Amino acid sequence: MHHRYTFLLLFLFSFVLLLSSGCSNRQYVSGDPTYTTKDCIQVLDVDEHEALKIGYTAALEAFDSVTYQPSAQRIRASYYSDVVGNARSNIDVVELTSKTDNTISGFVFDVNTKGKGLNSTLIPSYLTKKFAKELQIYINEKKVLTNVICGFERYNSSNKLHRASGTCWLVDSRGYLVTCEHVAGHKRALKVFLPDGTVVPASVVITDEANDIAILKIDPLPEKYRPIPVALTGMSDIGESIYLLGFPKGDTIGTVLKMTDGIISAHLGFKNNTSEYQVDAAINGGNSGGPVLDAHGRAIGMASSKIVDKGTEGLGYIKKSSCLALLFAQVGISPMPSIKEKFTAPEIYSQYRNSVFLIKRN
Repeated sequence: MHHRYTFLLLFLFSFVLLLSSGCSNRQYVSGDPTYTTKDCIQVLDVDEHEALKIGYTAALEAFDSVTYQPSAQRIRASYYSDVVGNARSNIDVVELTSKTDNTISGFVFDVNTKGKGLNSTLIPSYLTKKFAKELQIYINEKKVLTNVICGFERYNSSNKLHRASGTCWLVDSRGYLVTCEHVAGHKRALKVFLPDGTVVPASVVITDEANDIAILKIDPLPEKYRPIPVALTGMSDIGESIYLLGFPKGDTIGTVLKMTDGIISAHLGFKNNTSEYQVDAAINGGNSGGPVLDAHGRAIGMASSKIVDKGTEGLGYIKKSSCLALLFAQVGISPMPSIKEKFTAPEIYSQYRNSVFLIKRN
């Protein structure tokens, strides 16, 4: 009888402990160990889009089935075990910034785990720890850049961080612009910075969440702001020269338009994505949404993302311009005619330096 009483006490104690520690449905995850205090935390020193891809890769190892939703900035996962039964998790990318230094920021994952029945409140912490363990393995193997910040808070729109900026470009003289959906966000207030110093508001007209594309609208611009021709059909060749225009880390290293060059490395993108090219050109935070031009000065793609890995270089991805065809038809955009003549890199830069703009979220 005494042993049964002792066992009952141990069970009740374990039950209370389970409820009071390690069972929070929501917590920040940035690798192993999962940080339970909010004093210091390890963050990924990558952009939001790259953080999602890293989280997706880790989730594939940690859970039974995973759905990647880049447009919603969310990963959905399910898991089964004899202990907890069926459980579901939403993994959201969260940006944190230092309270004392707005130049220090990075991304972590907010894991919201839900179960069925009793498990809705009794999901053990190892579900989150399993994801954190796989995340740390990936971080170590790929040498993903990280920082540790202490005294932090969630990013909010009043902070001025380079992660809230990107690149957009003119495709129609009526003021239509193209950028990445993850740059435009969920119809947040947007500001477009023109080369002459003018700042104009932009509105989101239409988005393609699956392909990470957004079309924006500003007031019609003077003729010096020239729309860029877009190749809505055809395929670029592997080894073909390309030129990227954009504002890498626009808030930190300057707001002057920059160009980088490279080649098409593969016809398929991340995990054999048919809507992307792999390129060897440098793509950094702030480049997202910028046009990728061929030697004829045609946009054949849009800078999208890259793999962060100190041991690997030249793994960047651009969204193919053919993905714009349906959106252009829906909005009524007729792309500018292409030119058969080839241009040098300086000529392309000079021709379109008034066609590519820095964009920031409010």
